[in-house]
Amino acid sequence: MSTPTTPSALIPESPKKIFYIDHLKVTLTVLVILHHCFVTYGAPGGWYYFQKTTLVAAKIPMTLFVSVNQSFFMGFFFFLSAYFIGPSFEKKGAARFVTDRLLRLGIPLIFYSLILGPAMNYLVYYFGHGHRITLAQYLGGYDDWIDFGVLWFVAALLLFTLLYALVRVILKRFPQKKFRAPNALTIVLFAAGVGMVSFLVRLIFPVGWVLRPVGFQLGHFSQYIALFILGLIASKSNWLNTISDKTGKRLGSLACWLLLFFPVFFIIEKMTHMDGSWWGGGIHFQALLYAVWEQVIGFGINHQR
Repeated sequence: MSTPTTPSALIPESPKKIFYIDHLKVTLTVLVILHHCFVTYGAPGGWYYFQKTTLVAAKIPMTLFVSVNQSFFMGFFFFLSAYFIGPSFEKKGAARFVTDRLLRLGIPLIFYSLILGPAMNYLVYYFGHGHRITLAQYLGGYDDWIDFGVLWFVAALLLFTLLYALVRVILKRFPQKKFRAPNALTIVLFAAGVGMVSFLVRLIFPVGWVLRPVGFQLGHFSQYIALFILGLIASKSNWLNTISDKTGKRLGSLACWLLLFFPVFFIIEKMTHMDGSWWGGGIHFQALLYAVWEQVIGFGINHQR
């Protein structure tokens, strides 16, 4: 005699939600908001509108926050995004996966470029700069219709995702290896290597140089590419659940010590009478020092548990 099927057995099991990933996303979103607020009111960086303070006591902590934040927060977004790309590709297949990504990421890019971006720029032009013209007059001379602005991350993620799908299609017969979760020393050495690559990239594309119209700051892309790839590997190898607490604690301690190193940058700048732009790129030991510091502290924060 067969066992009757209960109604609850007919209901498919809902996918398990990783709550700490959602918490990380919320935290990173808050950091994005704070980052641009500080850029608006005193810290270095590009934005739509500025009201820079002249108070040194306010500018120093804002600059410290932005510098440390820049070392990890956008790279972390790429890592988390890549973490879920592999399972999605395997579930949907190449054609459906690419179509889904083009719709989910492409439509916001088009909406921003054609509607939201021009409207925001007009508000800044009208209220921030005091040019009292109509929207129609402003759009009549508007030239930045293909401009992703703050959605540069979406454009970069779409590009990375499409390249990933292409590689998966080409290499579909090759097995995907799993790697053991790295220890603290491996992560630090890898971060230092990324810092060296960033230094070399910034010889041509210094920090602050923007690739128009997509808005990519190529001086930071060494980390973004590295963490996107690591996100793919981490997902396949289950790193988020297997990396040890000991590794996280060691990296956390290192990040704290590197925070104390920040005043050294100020001392070096004053003692060498250097141009402040040297930190961002060029054949200067300051650029190398900053690039390696940035990546080591960024990877240290990114790999906390």
